[in-house]
Amino acid sequence: MKIAFAGTPEIASTILQSIIDKKDHQVVCVITSVDKPAGRGRKLKPSPVKKIALENSLTLMQPDSPKNQEFIHEFKKYQSDILIVMAYGHILTEELLETPNYGSVNIHASLLPKYRGAAPIQRAILNGDKKSGLTFMKMTKGLDSGPMSKRFEINIDEDDTSADLTKKMASLAAKEINQFCSDWPNLIDSLEEQKETDATYCPKITRKDALIDWSGEAKRISKAINAMYPNPIVSIDVNGIEVNLCKSKVNKSLIGDPGEIIEFNKNILAIGCGDFSVEVTELCRTGKKKLSVKDFYNGAQKLLKKGDIIS
Repeated sequence: MKIAFAGTPEIASTILQSIIDKKDHQVVCVITSVDKPAGRGRKLKPSPVKKIALENSLTLMQPDSPKNQEFIHEFKKYQSDILIVMAYGHILTEELLETPNYGSVNIHASLLPKYRGAAPIQRAILNGDKKSGLTFMKMTKGLDSGPMSKRFEINIDEDDTSADLTKKMASLAAKEINQFCSDWPNLIDSLEEQKETDATYCPKITRKDALIDWSGEAKRISKAINAMYPNPIVSIDVNGIEVNLCKSKVNKSLIGDPGEIIEFNKNILAIGCGDFSVEVTELCRTGKKKLSVKDFYNGAQKLLKKGDIIS
């Protein structure tokens, strides 16, 4: 199969790399978002998908808008058999989706029709779901509403972060993608329509979602912390010091006032909630790599202390 691939983040680059490594199919072109400014210097940073494309000398396309007719005209020249889309981040026109010989397929990070939209991984964790998954679906002009082909379930562990679940999905998608592309021409006539009555939508996560009301239930707060890592990430301010919370679980044995640091030593960081407490297992200073509580305590034990109140 001659494959065109559209994607932007790390999860998409993992899938693209699998197609390249397996060599069952030919990647005729790669579409990704334009470079975005990042870091303190705000220098333009290429997407993970762009990096993979350049490393493998693949034809790369970065349109300012995929609706641009010049881009669509150029895309048609590559005469692809299938367009695989994973987290590209832009709406594609019906004209472009129907250009490949066998149409276009989106790999969506949920068990559709649940969690159509921009943030299915984060919303699944935020809502305390026990499982999620991947759906391979034929792309249509609607939002994640096309007929489905393959669905693969993935368990969500109690302390999984969005980063953890993303890695699980990337690994599974990379494992399945090559066989799926080989089978796709024979699958088109047996697709399953989504039940609109079962559809749910998940809007994009914003900074507001990462604001914590510590008087709430520990379970919901812990899920919020895990869902927001690595972006936009839950931050706390203690004595003017900003600390990012990366991973957590509920602790029912330690109880204190909401927002109070109940315990902080090399073994545990517990913060009071409305009922129990949240035990933070991984954290970091802003701009630094995440650490275990033990490693963070060894380097920053004077920054926080038992009895401090989060503001």
